[in-house]
Formats: sequence, C-alpha cells, structure tokens
Amino acid sequence: MVTSMTQEPAPPRAVVEPAKRKPDDLSDAALLTGPDAQGMRPPVPEKTAGKLNGASDRPDPTDEILVDQTGRPLGPRALQTRRKILEATVALLSEKPMRDMRVIDIARRIGSSPATFYQYFKDVEGVVLHLAGQMKESTPELVALIAGDWRGRGGHARGCEIANLVIDHWKKYAPVLRARNNASDEGNLALREERMTAMLPLVDAFKQAIIRAHERAGDVPVPDANAEWDGGGVNPLVGATALTSCLERLSMYHAWIEELGGSREELVETTATLMQSLLTSRR
Repeated sequence: MVTSMTQEPAPPRAVVEPAKRKPDDLSDAALLTGPDAQGMRPPVPEKTAGKLNGASDRPDPTDEILVDQTGRPLGPRALQTRRKILEATVALLSEKPMRDMRVIDIARRIGSSPATFYQYFKDVEGVVLHLAGQMKESTPELVALIAGDWRGRGGHARGCEIANLVIDHWKKYAPVLRARNNASDEGNLALREERMTAMLPLVDAFKQAIIRAHERAGDVPVPDANAEWDGGGVNPLVGATALTSCLERLSMYHAWIEELGGSREELVETTATLMQSLLTSRR
C-alpha cells in the first residue's frame, strides 16, 4: 500500500535515557541455564554454603549506561531485546558448542532477525565474551577468603568454603564458562585473554598467601645430606598457578568426577587439603 504524500507525520517519540543500574538491580551475570534461561524468567537467588555477605553467587553489576553498536544509549525496549539475546545465548550454549552456533540460531530463539542481533553485538563470539566477563570466577569475596589464615582446622574449613563456592559458581554458569575455556584452548585469543583476566586475581591471592607462609616460617636451613628428607620447596608463583588451575579444572569436571564414584564431599575435602598443604608450606 502506498502512503499518501499529504499524510500527517507521526509525532516524534521521546527519547528515554536509561538510568544507571543500581547495585541491587539484576545484572547480565544473573542469567540462569536450562528452563529458566529458555523461559527468560528472572533467576531466584541461590543460597550457597558459607558464602560471604550473600553476594558471592553473582558478580557485581556495572554502572555504565549500555549502548548499541552505533553508540546510542539503549531505551527500555532495546534493553529488553538485548537481555533476550543474552538469555538465548546461554540457553543455546547448554545445547551446542560455541563454534557450532550461528547468529540466526540466536535470532530465531528470540523470534527476531539477524538484523536485530547486529544492532547489539558484532557476532556470537561478542555475546559470549560479554557474558564471560560478567561471570568470571574471581569475585572479591573469593579473593578475600584466600587472603585469610590457612593454619589449623580453620584453614581447612576455609579451603572447603572456597571449593564449594567455585563448584557452585561453575554449576550456575557452566555453559558460558565451558564455552570460554574450550574456545581458549582452541586458540581464541579474545576468550583466552578473558580467561586469564578471570584467573589472575586468584593466582595473585594464592601467591601472596604462600609468600606469607614462607615469611612466617623464617629462614629454613638447608637440610643435611644425611638427614631424613622432609619434602621439596614451593615456588610462590608456580604453586599459585597450580592451585588456580586445579581449582578451575576440578570445578569444571566435578560432575564427571562424581560419575566416576567420587562424592561432592570428597572432592571438596581433597581440594581443601591440597590448598592448605601448599598455602602453609615452609619453603
């Protein structure tokens, strides 16, 4: 149908500037997997054993105003569409690897078109990269826990709390974190950088804990060649990197370990013991 040239133009729509998000607003990182993600319902906050201040299951939201690919601030309807794209991506990542996902898959999941997707993200990798940045493991609460005292029963309990926190975090955000790690292992430089950014705060916290343990022990004399061997030394950086890698991998494969016969309690106990042994080393 051809519109008449004399038709009155529609009045201009008011531009609504989105308000900055507050700390108690729902962030992108609160997206759930499975039915909740597919149904696009707000997640119900989970209670995890021993978490600090009730906030360790969800990364802090940012205060920046979101914009589209051209730099224009997003209004309420655009924010809703963007959120649907993020939720659809999380749901699809639980069904297929990132390398098999296409923009059209995400667009179809939200009942839209690729053109709509490209208003908000450059490609599938861009969505996953954004989600991975929101869901990184190195929360301030976890770093603060690592900085505590690792001696005695309290130190072992600290290790159990950390193991439970990281396993719960992986259970909640597994599709995105697995996609990040797999792409990183396959040579994706952007997601490898994102993975390293998530891990480095943990490496540094573990490293400082090992250094403090060595300082408390003081100068350990070189053992006599004829004396009974009491173990080797622990380099702070290498030990911290090993602990971080171990924690990440054990959390990533916790379900598989349980299928092999190891219980969650045994996994947590063993991980805590391993952390405590390195973080209380004398040299």
